[in-house]
Amino acid sequence: MSEVNYFFDIHCHALNFSHPNLFAFFKRKWTIALLASPLAPVATTFLREKVKKIENLFSLMENDIGDFLLITEYFLKDWLKNSPLTIGKTIFSKIVLTPLMMDFGYKGLKANCFYNIAPQKPIADQVIDLFNGIKKYCQNELILGKGKVQSVPQTKPNKLFEIYPFLGINTQNYTVQEIETLLNKYFDNYSHHHPSLYAQMGEFNGNIEEMGSNFFAGVKVYPPLGFDPWPERDSEEMVKVKYLYEYCCAKEIPITTHCSEGGFTIDENAKDYTSPLKWEVVLSNYKNLKLNFAHFGRQDKKLGLIPNREWETIILNLISSYDQVYTDFSYRGINDEYYNELNKLINRHPNKDKIKLRILFGSDFMINLLDINSYNDYLKKFIASPLADSDKILFSAINPNRFLFGPEKK
Repeated sequence: MSEVNYFFDIHCHALNFSHPNLFAFFKRKWTIALLASPLAPVATTFLREKVKKIENLFSLMENDIGDFLLITEYFLKDWLKNSPLTIGKTIFSKIVLTPLMMDFGYKGLKANCFYNIAPQKPIADQVIDLFNGIKKYCQNELILGKGKVQSVPQTKPNKLFEIYPFLGINTQNYTVQEIETLLNKYFDNYSHHHPSLYAQMGEFNGNIEEMGSNFFAGVKVYPPLGFDPWPERDSEEMVKVKYLYEYCCAKEIPITTHCSEGGFTIDENAKDYTSPLKWEVVLSNYKNLKLNFAHFGRQDKKLGLIPNREWETIILNLISSYDQVYTDFSYRGINDEYYNELNKLINRHPNKDKIKLRILFGSDFMINLLDINSYNDYLKKFIASPLADSDKILFSAINPNRFLFGPEKK
């Protein structure tokens, strides 16, 4: 990757409204209870303030994946046309996106209504949509004019994005034989080296049965949907997660796990499953497992005021203990305050040199539109942050390159 400087966003999404299991999300009783409680007027006021940002999010999620990518690229290129993406003296000409798929299928979900067949969300449908979208992005340009948007087929030698998705897997949705089949289908000939992955970008022919096995760059697990990293009380589930970890270790496949108290929460054990404590025993058994804790273990403030750094501290300890553990700060960089906190956190840590080598830039785009206006703004805040330029380049270029593609072969 020496010819081009790559900026990496190690945590983003490419979803539309057909993918999330909204039925499961809104089935949670607290949502109904909030709207029925005396707090409803307060909640309504709060929602009113969010309307424009929700509208912004929906304006992207209503598109197919190809148009979503083209629209995002269009506005980035408009910003960068007069001044390229630059940190210090380093000019970046490409942005690597790693859309994290989420396995929204929810085993055992019941529908207590007239149409009592709960919606199914097979990961295969999302795979087809995502790779059709990447193909459309690779073969089209976006033309805007007189209120009309049109994707125009044409050769794209100047693509801003290179796109390497992570496959979402929730072991609870499959038998061990199905997991074996799933992993072999998508990773049997897996190579984590950049040229091998790039060769597949945009090459999907629309038929998932004929899809090759070197399209994905990694695996995404999402505990709030019911994934238990170490289900020691469930022997059948334990066999499945062990198979997943052994497979990923053998092929050096990176895993990103959701690690925030926020998110698309469905399972009643979500907080327990999501805690980085759950991964201590996993890492002690699979020391070569390449694992990224998303969101740097974000937790809600105690009493709404006092920062809760319990998960953050656990993650830092795991990074100090294991050479393949990383963390990204996706969504968290929506304001200047966070980067000030991150700078202090790093520089006061006794093992700061190693910590710096394990932090990854992430945006959580498009979900972060609930709190920020655009992908452009998220990048601008990072570039203008008080972090040292050398650290910015570590987090957005050197570290994620190593996480995705491993050390360069000599």
